[in-house]
Amino acid sequence: MIHLNIFLTGGTGYIGSHILAELISKQHDIFVLVRSLDRFQHTLERLQLLEAQHVTAVIGDLSEPKLGLSANDYKRIQDSDIIIHAGGPMNIELSQTEAEQAFLNPAIELAELSEKIHKKKGLKQFIHVVGYMSPYNEQNANQNLDAVLEEAPPYEKLKFQADSYIRKALKPLGIPLSTVNPSTVIGHSYMGMTEQIGGLSILVDSVRRNLMPLVPGGKDYWLPMVHIDHVASFIVNLVQTKELASNTYYLLDPKQDSPSIRSLIRQIAIEMQVTPPFGTIPLPLLKSLLRLGIGKTLGIPKESMNFLVKSDFPVSSKLELERKQGVRTSVVPTTLPYVIADLDFRLSHPSTEHHEGFVQRRRSNLISLEKESHGTPVIFLHGTFSGADCFVPIAKQLNDVNTWLVDLPGFGHSPRHHHPSLMDGYVEAVIEMINELNRPVILIGHSLGGLIAAKVMERIEPQIKQLLLLQPVLHPIHGKYKYAGVTRSILKHISRSAFRKTLLKANDFIADSERLDHYSNYVIHDLQSARIRSTNAMVMSALTKAQSFQLKPELWNAQKVRIQWGDRDAAHHIPERFKHIDTTFIPYGHQYPLEAPHQAAEWLRQVLDLE
Repeated sequence: MIHLNIFLTGGTGYIGSHILAELISKQHDIFVLVRSLDRFQHTLERLQLLEAQHVTAVIGDLSEPKLGLSANDYKRIQDSDIIIHAGGPMNIELSQTEAEQAFLNPAIELAELSEKIHKKKGLKQFIHVVGYMSPYNEQNANQNLDAVLEEAPPYEKLKFQADSYIRKALKPLGIPLSTVNPSTVIGHSYMGMTEQIGGLSILVDSVRRNLMPLVPGGKDYWLPMVHIDHVASFIVNLVQTKELASNTYYLLDPKQDSPSIRSLIRQIAIEMQVTPPFGTIPLPLLKSLLRLGIGKTLGIPKESMNFLVKSDFPVSSKLELERKQGVRTSVVPTTLPYVIADLDFRLSHPSTEHHEGFVQRRRSNLISLEKESHGTPVIFLHGTFSGADCFVPIAKQLNDVNTWLVDLPGFGHSPRHHHPSLMDGYVEAVIEMINELNRPVILIGHSLGGLIAAKVMERIEPQIKQLLLLQPVLHPIHGKYKYAGVTRSILKHISRSAFRKTLLKANDFIADSERLDHYSNYVIHDLQSARIRSTNAMVMSALTKAQSFQLKPELWNAQKVRIQWGDRDAAHHIPERFKHIDTTFIPYGHQYPLEAPHQAAEWLRQVLDLE
């Protein structure tokens, strides 16, 4: 393996942090330019890279002379073999001044640094992360194409002028320049996880708010895309490839292998459970309307339409390198629903905190928050109006337990399932996840999650070591939820105060508290998503039907099943045929695992069979 000294900018950003993780795995020595040590530390924690031995953070600022580095740090980074410039904000609404500071000033400083390194020891390669709309390449690097960029917003114009500047500065020096042009960067190629809101999320947000009744441009237009992990792995493969000539690499698929914008928007609409577009609108007309102020009113930046294109892009250099490396960077169609669901959740919960000690993973067709622990997986299944995040307080109190907090299909970060039977689809999704693990698990289910967990155990009983039910729904609920369309409409307009009153009136929460405020805020944010509104409404409708509760508790192994029940629950009870199951009663209501996580965790710790 080639061992290199690398100087990386943008290491705490979306693309840069993924490049950093890949580089660390290859044992390279890395200097990372950061403005804040705290943010850098947070990045390492999020990527689980705290044990990184070969990374040194240097404090500076891309827009400052000599990158804002101390004299000593500026001298240290001159030992670099490769510079990777991935810095710069993803903000298409930057002003001219902001864009100059973000893109052109850094290009000038990095070109000067490159010359110093090259004179001192020879710079092996400069890797510049730009963007697929840049008009520059090896053939026209010395031409002035400002006229082509005249109508471009400052974000694009200055970013591409920085591309031109670096090309012109490095070519006379003979420094190999690899210009990497990612298209719209979307979530991880398997998990779908996208830490940065922007790009595709603008489209997802417009569709989920029913603001896209007409397809921009029509079938001839498309949105080039690339997965974030593919961008990082491609750049790290560039680092490790010897004797590269200067080249430009477009990270996107050929147009014929990509969905048209019409197909993409239709898929988003299906996943969001909203009406698909019924026609098209010429892109120039749409841009004009957005410029007139409609875009600001609707929250759709006029600049966002610039990423929709008719043309194809040259991918031969990318494909050639991929053939040599034995890798591919194609968009994975089966992952797009996970990308869409993840963006949808993050749009509803923009201030969602990173849960320290938990990692988001995809397990079969479900997304889960997991602790890095050994031992039997303890899998939590949530109820309606809830998600994996809601059970973090319980899991934190079970700090030595291998807890997995699962988002059921259509909730949280998990896309909805497409099984013809709503309830069977939930059961099948959990079974598939457990079968993929191929080892015994402990299932814990709350409310709807308790019903699903019980059905799973009846299907694959030998694989369920224990079944622990927290306020499980075991009988049909009130008929007022029978019609999903009515419920969906009510959920769209319900206020936070009305929701709180409903919870207290039903004894779901027995007291006004900070936890009630936190949960109410979570649900109201959740219900901004048409996908999650529809999922809740359809599940509540299914729970009014007797056929959803076809269980055989008389056949259960009573030694492995326990119930904890809040006896102040005003809407639910334990049917007579479940009375033989060991049950612990506590003075709370239906949502007690969220109102009193310490009590739930204390009971779980007493009854969990982790041997």
